[in-house]
Amino acid sequence: MNDHFSPANPQTDQQASLPFPALKGEELHAYNELVSTLYRSLHNNAGFQHFFDAFQKHFKALQGGILGVTANPQRIVYGWTFGYPDGFEEWYINSDLPERDEALTRYVQLPPRQFDSFLRGDVSRTILDILGPESRAWAESVGMGDSTGMLVTREDGVNVVFMANRHQDHGPYTDSELLQMNLLAPHIENAVALHLKLYQSSSDNENLAMALNHVHKPLMVFNALGNVAEANNAARALLDSTGNLFVGEDRRLHSRDRRMTRKLHDAITTCIVLSHKGVLESQTLFIQNGQARVSVCLTPLVTEHPENNGVLAELFSFDTTLSPDLDKLQSLFQCSPAEAAVAGGLMRGLSTNDIAEERHISIHTARQHIKSLLAKNGYRKQTELVSMLVRALG
Repeated sequence: MNDHFSPANPQTDQQASLPFPALKGEELHAYNELVSTLYRSLHNNAGFQHFFDAFQKHFKALQGGILGVTANPQRIVYGWTFGYPDGFEEWYINSDLPERDEALTRYVQLPPRQFDSFLRGDVSRTILDILGPESRAWAESVGMGDSTGMLVTREDGVNVVFMANRHQDHGPYTDSELLQMNLLAPHIENAVALHLKLYQSSSDNENLAMALNHVHKPLMVFNALGNVAEANNAARALLDSTGNLFVGEDRRLHSRDRRMTRKLHDAITTCIVLSHKGVLESQTLFIQNGQARVSVCLTPLVTEHPENNGVLAELFSFDTTLSPDLDKLQSLFQCSPAEAAVAGGLMRGLSTNDIAEERHISIHTARQHIKSLLAKNGYRKQTELVSMLVRALG
């Protein structure tokens, strides 16, 4: 075994002769509680959240989660998280940081079911001494003191990782804590494997997918692993007609443009993470194909049983040579002619800079119009407004 990933705590001869490391009474009680909470998560409508709460309390963890990570490039495709500030997951998934995240890189290279930490109990150093500039900036901003994690399993080309960061006030993870985590490791593997099987056979999504063909609007359902569970006949016809979007052998939605494929996958992953938090926040992507443009509106699906969570995709096809109905926009969104013109640009997939240039106005004015549209219609984010504009005129 590579020394870099050797166990964090060499055992004594006495410990090596025992089948399991010795735990104190309170540690054994906490361990049993964690195992029970972990397996109860399979039958609880909060998913892994109760286990995360117990793990966070017992090990004084700051944030972390269970993440499905692809290789080459290293991207997050699904996950359950805890402790991160609002909006962090969305920003992180849609950035390049997963490819350069030292923690993810470290943990996917570990042997399965073996926890390791950055500091391994060394109080003379901080994690900031180890991390690169970008990760160090994030760690510094949240006061991170140490990070631990393990490779749970490799499934269909996806590395499933459990990780937990810790605040500097609590010092590095100790040898005793890592021993306890390693006792938990096979149970985490079992629970995650069972959970993934539930996702792959998500009956609620299958029932929903069967109902999609009763709707003439193009619709698709993605399961909680980011795979296409079903696409109705209208969606399949639209995919065939565009020639730019297709369902690959991996059962994921792809574009002929690799950069757009990445944006699609990141947006779907973001919606999956939001579904676990019960956040119904839509996102819209625009795929250009000659004079035709397809808008893909993604909305998290939140069901009674988290294993059936997923994403609903509504597909709209527009002719880019036709101008939006500005009178209808004014009426629906209670806005001025100038604001309606800006709204029309947003629903065509234009950026704020593009709109300013097209309308011969300053970027500041374009932003003010967007802020006014948000305020008048009760939206917090521009992504929500764009989704509603596309739906309203699609």
